[in-house]
Amino acid sequence: MFNLFKNLLEKSSADWQGSGNTQHQWRDAGLSEQQYLAVVLMLQLSHADFSSEQQEHHVVMQYMQQEFGLSATAAESVFSAAQTQAKDATCLHGFTSKLKGLPYADKLSILDQLWKVAFADGELEPNEEAMLRKIADLMFIRHSDYIQSKLAIRPELKAN
Repeated sequence: MFNLFKNLLEKSSADWQGSGNTQHQWRDAGLSEQQYLAVVLMLQLSHADFSSEQQEHHVVMQYMQQEFGLSATAAESVFSAAQTQAKDATCLHGFTSKLKGLPYADKLSILDQLWKVAFADGELEPNEEAMLRKIADLMFIRHSDYIQSKLAIRPELKAN
């Protein structure tokens, strides 16, 4: 029984790595491991409401182009690899374990972007909010900062 749990934990921590092909795509685009994992989390969140909306995908593509300076072609390649990774993922731990070592301000920046993805379709589904809470917990983000991030992003998107 112990070996079963050990194998599951090992799989979950290696879960993000996927095939070598996806690794080449994000490395070839010049992204760091943490940047790629943030994109995968955004795409996982976009599927949390069980409807992958075009608005959510547009927010992720725009983020990659603006934040990482990727061309549309490179962003599309990374997006495709991350999309596959997000669909095949079995848990969040494999992704967040690599992100929790980032500086706190960087983790808050990722959380802000995740809120933008969640609000992209104009509504916040309970599954999206629950997933965001779990991600924030796994990245050791204080609850007060989680709430501040949510409140800061919500009005910004309603104004647009």
